[in-house]
Amino acid sequence: MSGEPAPGAARPERLHRLFFAAWPGDELRVALAPRIRALQPPGAGRPQRPDQWHVTLEFLGPVSGLQLERVREAAAQVRAAPCEIVFDAVEYWRRPEVLCLVARSLPPPLESLVSQLREALAALGFEPESRPFRAHLTLARKVVHPVAPVRFEPLHWPVEDFALIESVTDRSGSVYTPLAAWRLEA
Repeated sequence: MSGEPAPGAARPERLHRLFFAAWPGDELRVALAPRIRALQPPGAGRPQRPDQWHVTLEFLGPVSGLQLERVREAAAQVRAAPCEIVFDAVEYWRRPEVLCLVARSLPPPLESLVSQLREALAALGFEPESRPFRAHLTLARKVVHPVAPVRFEPLHWPVEDFALIESVTDRSGSVYTPLAAWRLEA
């Protein structure tokens, strides 16, 4: 049995693993790189690559090509002001074995953005995340032991838009590709 569909049988539709994120531009990635690298302790798991840095706003999971247009419609309904995330702590999350940069408080426009995304997606039949939103940036994965806390000057991440991102897993890990972006306006 080869696993191939029978001749003439419909092939299963490809699903897209999607999430919405605050996705930094190259200029911000370059500006933050030395500060973020300093927070990634040597030997503490696998550091997240700079090209993959993002702040997940809402994870969708597998989405069909037909649903993709509805996801874009939901995003187009969102109206939020630009804001700034202030990352001011590093946390070790045992369960997913990650080291994260976190924002202990959220700017109201970011809370509004996430809330609107969840409401718009729910109105179109998607099941949004039920846990409270926590702004975080993954520093390293496969971290098996807690890491001693480090003191650092808070990192400021301006959020001027949000993006729909596709995640594809290959031999090197997850590869994130922006599919579309929406500008935030006051």
